[in-house]
Amino acid sequence: MSMLVTPQVALAAHTTLKVGGVADYFAVVTTREELQQALQFARQTAVPVFVLGGGSNVLFPDAGYRGLVIKNSIHFRHEVVEGESVLVTAGAGENWDAFVGDMCAAGYWGMENLSAIPGTVGATPIQNVGAYGAEVSELITQVTAIDKETGKEKQFTQVECGFGYRDSYFKSVAGKQWIVVAVTFRLSKNPQPNFRYADLQLLTAIKNISAVAVRNAVRDIRSEKFPDWNKVGTAGSFFKNPVVTEADYSRLKKLYPDMPAHQISSGDWKLSLGWILDKVCGLKGSCTSGVCLYQKQALVLTNTGSSSTAIHVFVASVIKKVFEKTQITIEPEVLLVEN
Repeated sequence: MSMLVTPQVALAAHTTLKVGGVADYFAVVTTREELQQALQFARQTAVPVFVLGGGSNVLFPDAGYRGLVIKNSIHFRHEVVEGESVLVTAGAGENWDAFVGDMCAAGYWGMENLSAIPGTVGATPIQNVGAYGAEVSELITQVTAIDKETGKEKQFTQVECGFGYRDSYFKSVAGKQWIVVAVTFRLSKNPQPNFRYADLQLLTAIKNISAVAVRNAVRDIRSEKFPDWNKVGTAGSFFKNPVVTEADYSRLKKLYPDMPAHQISSGDWKLSLGWILDKVCGLKGSCTSGVCLYQKQALVLTNTGSSSTAIHVFVASVIKKVFEKTQITIEPEVLLVEN
């Protein structure tokens, strides 16, 4: 067995939801070479591979994982200045929020609205992480990834990443064959504050605002809406905000005139699921078997010592209730791992 690989490792300690059974094999990789060694082990033993970052957007089953879980801890950073832009490449294992903090402190603009999001750099293009009117797809110029089967390395352009709302090529069947090892972002040295999100509108009155000041404001807002993932089992926003047709939007708007919504394209509307869960379904703060929708933000699921099975049951009940009230089928944003 590879020196990198450890048998029978409990997964609960490696996820922010704090649940999950035992993985048959577990490996922490800090370089591309170690990743290749771990993949070689998986090929030799003919076991499936699951790649884990910060564990903040994943729910493992109580039965664990029958295969090799690779924790991607590849750390490095590299900067190239191009006029008023800075191309920053970071290893997939870099802590996302620490990275954002360092970029803001350096005076680089673009990431400040994406502060206080748990996880790693490598997960951001997969999920097309977004918050407060910004998405990483607006910043990413290149993603470097390695094929699980062949070990081949490839650079994906922004277009090849196939970004969508909380979606990318890397979530497709073909895309899941690739393991992200590095991400390149284009940031700006010129102030480019993004105050599209309502909670940030007050910042428009501040002259010569810094990226750090915007970051601090975002962190304050998030602390009011999200529990501390270091203390409470949570994956942040558990569900995606649903995107619906014009017809569904019109139908629901007549039923619920106060329902917040945002038109994202001609004919498509993104609804505020947090509002629906709270005002339409009355589920904010509801709990079953230690699994709850957070009392300050209904989109957030918290877990206080329950099981993965209990979370699945609770999530299914929420999906059912939303459909009964709205005829809309909602989807988890969190990845539900199956063996």
